[in-house]
Amino acid sequence: MGIHGLSYFIKSLPTIIDNVKWEITPVKPTENYRDHFIIDGNAFVYHIAFENRTNWTHGGQYANIADIIAKTVDSLNKAGIRLTFLFDGALPQDKLETRVKRHKSYIERCASTYWNLKQINGSNKNADERQNGIQYYGDLFLIPPLTLEVIIQTLKELNANFKVCEAEADGEVVNMAAREKAYVVSQDSDMHVYPNIGKGYIPFELLKVPINDEEDNKYISAGVYHPEALAKSLNLEPFQLPLFGTLLGNDYLDADLVRFPIGNWCSIEGIQITKNNQSGWPKIVAEFIRRNSQSQGGKDCIIHNVANQLKPIIAKSSMKLREEKANGLEDRIINSISRYDPNSPLLKKLPELKNDDNTSETCINTISKQFINTKSLSRQIMDVVSSKTFWTSIFIEDIEREYSWDVSRSLRQGLYGTVSEKLGEQDQEDKEAKKNEMIIQEHVREKQHLEVIQVTGGVIQNQKSTAINNFYRFHASNQNHIKNHNPILHPLILSIRYMIYHCSQSIQNGRLFNYEVIGIIISTLRSLAPTLGYTHEKVPLPNIGIPALKKRSIHIAAQYQSIIYSSFLLSQILDIADYLQLPHVLSHMYNGIYFHYYIEIARGGASISRMLHNVTPEFKALFCSVYKSIMTDLYDEVQDVFDYDIITSAIEEWTISDNKPKRLISLNSNNQPDKKKKKKLQSTSSNNNNNGRSTNAFNVLSFGCNFDE
Repeated sequence: MGIHGLSYFIKSLPTIIDNVKWEITPVKPTENYRDHFIIDGNAFVYHIAFENRTNWTHGGQYANIADIIAKTVDSLNKAGIRLTFLFDGALPQDKLETRVKRHKSYIERCASTYWNLKQINGSNKNADERQNGIQYYGDLFLIPPLTLEVIIQTLKELNANFKVCEAEADGEVVNMAAREKAYVVSQDSDMHVYPNIGKGYIPFELLKVPINDEEDNKYISAGVYHPEALAKSLNLEPFQLPLFGTLLGNDYLDADLVRFPIGNWCSIEGIQITKNNQSGWPKIVAEFIRRNSQSQGGKDCIIHNVANQLKPIIAKSSMKLREEKANGLEDRIINSISRYDPNSPLLKKLPELKNDDNTSETCINTISKQFINTKSLSRQIMDVVSSKTFWTSIFIEDIEREYSWDVSRSLRQGLYGTVSEKLGEQDQEDKEAKKNEMIIQEHVREKQHLEVIQVTGGVIQNQKSTAINNFYRFHASNQNHIKNHNPILHPLILSIRYMIYHCSQSIQNGRLFNYEVIGIIISTLRSLAPTLGYTHEKVPLPNIGIPALKKRSIHIAAQYQSIIYSSFLLSQILDIADYLQLPHVLSHMYNGIYFHYYIEIARGGASISRMLHNVTPEFKALFCSVYKSIMTDLYDEVQDVFDYDIITSAIEEWTISDNKPKRLISLNSNNQPDKKKKKKLQSTSSNNNNNGRSTNAFNVLSFGCNFDE
């Protein structure tokens, strides 16, 4: 979450910025790059998503994001800049509190957006006022769920150099920049206090990368910060910057713990403090450090001196747990500084400490060595391996219903069970206690709160079954459902089949309407059309405007994306070749505008012919074929609202009717699925029955037997 108040202070020091330009040439160099950018991957993801957040409330325009990534990488390469992207891996234990705070804030944003859907829909109707809608305020924005994986997958397709680190990437980013004499590119105030940061730190907000071919866009420009310049402006030495950042407050030392004691000490020493002066406080902290660096002893005594000045003030204060906080202050400061500079002269030379993450790294390596097709693990899987946790992404959904990731839980249970199986003998005692079982703490939204539930993993017990057949069975399917289709369509077919089955069987009153299934299939097929080789002449881009956001539709959209994501993760751990890793498939699996538009007009009674208006007969035939494969064995799991005149026994000869479908039931009737009235989730037992649904995978996955070939 950065250093408290430092970004604001830095903006008051424009003279410490070094402005640099790189010329964009017609072709990128093959070998001799002029410079090297080490890019904080997660900061890059947020930056790209936020800068291109148009229509984000509809759930993501991922193909557009992928296109921007490709153009950005191309422009940087043509400017002679070599790129390396480093992404965060498993969450370190000492960052748990930070992650919890972030997820709670995301739930608050989700709720605020949900309760303001009427206002958002109103602003979307007016093209002139659309960009001024409240959804574009920074404090409401949420990253669409698949953004991180889409960007990583796009970088793979571009053959860009990237790595998912086994823990946080910050340290590796800085170390590589120092080693390679490269620039660090991020958006993190922590970067200002690393004393050795290569050629300098470039915040994304000061990096301008033109991605079009206009004549006046021939240069990439950046503002660069150097630790020496910041230290000089504070009358400090660069080696003191980690202590400066720590005492301002960061992820390792709460600002509220040290601000009062420092202020009290300064008052005693006669240092004037201006109240409510954000830009002045960092100078006060710098002065405090400077005065406490002048006493006898070497540089490695400064931390002890600082702590000794503050501990008595904390102990006499009215803070909760004041004695405990005072006694632990020095250790917290040391821990924080070691994150910025393990070799800092401020730290006393001690024997190397054992790496707390060593076990998890061994487990991650143990699993990674077993793969043939999976080249890198998602950070979500690394969390499962290293800390037995899974953090569901928080996005807009119906906060009065069950959390959207509930429906995709069975796929994750397969993930957890497979992780346990692949770890093999890593934990012999646990294995003997419960074979192939792993209990995971899932962090989920429950109403407007962050809750933790225990979910038990499991695998389908069939020694003769292959990984790919198990993968199909986890999706309520078998090979016959996809064997006649282009592999690009396999994720679509399997994801929607899974969704139909589990919305009906696992979510109370969650059954999908048949028009919703039609809308999801058509919206996804239209999004995938370019990847399938269809030109705009064969499948024209529909002129559809901005569809309204309905509570039921946003929840279905969130459910669908959670299924795609969980399916993607399961394919990784089962080492399934291609699937969502095929070029351009993941980025085209969901188009928010298409998704909401086609469900909206289908709800209004639009015919399939209207929804496929102007497309070629070949594409219409593709829809018919995909529809058949999705619905086989699942017709009873869908609530029919309209009669689309589909004769299932002769669907190969099915002609799409131009007539408006006959309505079978009213959406206001008692036949409509009700909102799920969810009981309080229990978090004390792995086999608690949550709303009539067992969290034990061996029970939940018994459906697999129904879909054997």
